[in-house]
Formats: sequence, C-alpha cells, structure tokens
Amino acid sequence: MRKTLIVAHRGASNLAKENTIASFEKAIDIGVDMIEFDVRRSRDQTLIVHHDELVGGKPIKTLTYDEISEGAKTQGFSIPTVEEVLQHTSGRVDLDVEIKEEGYEEEVVEILHRHLKTDRFLITSFHDLCVKRIKDNHPDVRTGLILGISKPPHPIRTRISEFFPARRCRETEPDILVPHWKLVRTGFLHRAKKEKRPVFVWTVNDQRRIWKMLHDERIEGIITDKPDVALSLRKKMDAS
Repeated sequence: MRKTLIVAHRGASNLAKENTIASFEKAIDIGVDMIEFDVRRSRDQTLIVHHDELVGGKPIKTLTYDEISEGAKTQGFSIPTVEEVLQHTSGRVDLDVEIKEEGYEEEVVEILHRHLKTDRFLITSFHDLCVKRIKDNHPDVRTGLILGISKPPHPIRTRISEFFPARRCRETEPDILVPHWKLVRTGFLHRAKKEKRPVFVWTVNDQRRIWKMLHDERIEGIITDKPDVALSLRKKMDAS
C-alpha cells in the first residue's frame, strides 16, 4: 500500500527550536520519513542551516560564521552548519534540502554527495535557476520546485505561474512539485498529474487537512510543523 511521506518542516519544529540539531533529533526519534531544512551561506562561504535572511538584524551573507553564531547565541539558540547536520543525520533519515538563494548550488550538491547516497536526499528551491542548474549539472540528483512564494514582486504573474506550472516544469525539469497547501485547492493536483510530477505539499498543520491529504493518492509527501500529529494520523489511517 502506498504510504504518504511525512516530512518534518525544519525538523520537529513544534517540539524544539526549528532548524537546530535538537529539532532534527526529535524528528528522527519520532520516526519521520524525511527532514526538511534551509541552507544559506555566510560571508566566509560557510553553509549554514537557517531560514531567515537576518541574524540579529544583519544579513547572513554579510557575516562570518563566527559572527552568526555569536548573534544567535545572544538570542538563546545555536545555528548549525550543514556539515554538522549531515554528520548527525546521515544514514538515519532522508533529507529535503532547501536552497534559499542562488549562487551556491554546486557547494550544496558537493557536501551532500560527501555524506549521502543520491537516493537519500532531495534539493528544493523557490528559485527556478537553482533547480535548473542542479538538474543540468547533476541529472541524477532529485530536485523540487517550491511554489507559493510570499509577497512576490509581480503577484499576478507569479500566481498564474504557480497555479499553472507547465512552462516552469519544462524549463527547470524538477522531479517533484512542492506547492503551498492553498494552491492544491484550485485544481493544482490535477495539473501536476498531467505533468507527471509527484507532489509534496507545504506546510500542512491542520489535523483535518492532514487527514484529507493522507487519503489523496496524488500527494506523495506532507511537509508539516507537526510531524508527530501527522504520523499519528497516518498510523490511525493504516489501522482502519
């Protein structure tokens, strides 16, 4: 029987600080299928795991990793490097690695290949060029195009390209599509099926919505801040 994958968004972020070693350990402990995390690059070329563009009010790309660590420490948490995350998770869980900016795709692929077999990770991005560059240079690496960007500079054009992603699929050739849950209410899943693209939906936290998506065979993965809830619901469904 097909099993919908449960993807822990930034780790088990309802149980520990997101994008930290603690949140990843929690996610592994409860038995998720995959962990999603965000990658940025510091001024001194260190790949780090952090969602926001700023730390302590300053852009990450203008700071060294030591400065980033100090800024995070003053706020009571630690920002791990990608290397540290891979050392903790390698061989224990599959990974959904989101690249937040263009320009360091090759570094991300290289470090992932050093730690993982290709079938143990997926690289995703909102940026079409990131996805295209990876697929052009590493056709064996699975990629995903994320849709549902918040506050796009050209909202009408962007929303149309998200609701109807055929052209972007042809240009970037992603292995999967990763729409925001609001997009799937508009016939998106039917169009994704026509494009022969599996779908991971983000970020699904409502229990009724998770339950409904677990029963939709067009959805391969559910990305959620509440992986414990999603796993419980999947277990309930399997038992019924």
